[in-house]
Amino acid sequence: MVFINGKNDLEMAGLYNVNQMEKVGSSKKMNIVVEQGRIAGHTDLDGDWTGSRRMLIKKDKDEERITSPVLMETKTVDMGDYKRAVDFVKWSKENFPAKRYMLIVWNHGSGWMDPRSAQKGISFDDETGNYIRTPQIGQILKEAGKVDILAFDACLMQMAEVAYEVKDYAEVIVGAEETVPGLGFPYDMFLGAMAKKPDMSTEGTAAVVVEAFKMFYDAVKKGANLSAIRASKVAGLGGHMAGFASLAKEIGDLEALKAARNGVIRYDAVGAGSDPQMTVSFYGDVAQFAKLTADSLKEHPKAAELKTRAAALGEYIDKELVIHKGASGKNRVGRDLSESSGISVYIPPVETRITQERLEGIFEAPYADFAFDKATKWHDFATFVYGAK
Repeated sequence: MVFINGKNDLEMAGLYNVNQMEKVGSSKKMNIVVEQGRIAGHTDLDGDWTGSRRMLIKKDKDEERITSPVLMETKTVDMGDYKRAVDFVKWSKENFPAKRYMLIVWNHGSGWMDPRSAQKGISFDDETGNYIRTPQIGQILKEAGKVDILAFDACLMQMAEVAYEVKDYAEVIVGAEETVPGLGFPYDMFLGAMAKKPDMSTEGTAAVVVEAFKMFYDAVKKGANLSAIRASKVAGLGGHMAGFASLAKEIGDLEALKAARNGVIRYDAVGAGSDPQMTVSFYGDVAQFAKLTADSLKEHPKAAELKTRAAALGEYIDKELVIHKGASGKNRVGRDLSESSGISVYIPPVETRITQERLEGIFEAPYADFAFDKATKWHDFATFVYGAK
């Protein structure tokens, strides 16, 4: 199941991705079902239709035109309403029942951040101005039923905050810490592998998606990363992060936290126009931040314990949480994306002139509303890190 909200400037990319799917097509053992949305004004390709179409993807050799049968067409639709995604998933399950399900949510993405500005959670509908908020991602599957794999063909979604919202409704979560290039997932590559081996395990399938992504972006020489994580291990991640954060606060070594804040690999949460050196970005890698903190500690009676907790956090991510990860090239400021552990989180920005009040003032909802913060009190730790000037 692929929910493609192309009612924005990604419309052409959506057409391209569906044509990729048609290189493989559905089979007796695998159905590929798509809801695709479009609006007027972006491209007149493929008949310039608008609204949304639900299709069962059939194999063809025409890479310029979508030929799969349209099973449902809606002229007016809000694809930024999470209930539309709920309806699509329910409809897909009712019409194409299967032993296992993968849901891919396709669109722009901005991680956990649901700000009042133009950049918002996921599935932005430019026609209605609506979008799917972070907590609503979990609500989709709570109402429509669980899936085996939940994947985000969207930027910045492999975050602890997002994972906590969906962990009870999927076995595996696939997403990127960094932005996803405009070409998106290489659907023909991983669907082709799935078609050849439809009985592969759920974790094996997720690993194929990640590896295909890496191979594709290696070939086109674009910086990108993707990881697959076990949803059942997300709560354990929160436990490790909470233990690390509480002890780091107790020790109070702001210089070590400053070194980690300034050194951790960042992801492009803000954009090159406003953040050319990625010093305003407030998304960073979890494991690397913990390690850099531990490596920079001054002498303290509990320094050894914090180093142990940081190492345990990194090992948990590497051995328990992450099934497979792949990275191609560098981010736009030259950091090697292979530094990424597979999961990111809110980390105060390097640019200390951006106050916490100013940054968090753009959020639509308080950070404390997220399930992740309720479990970990990470916001209290982030507030403490803001004190490292």
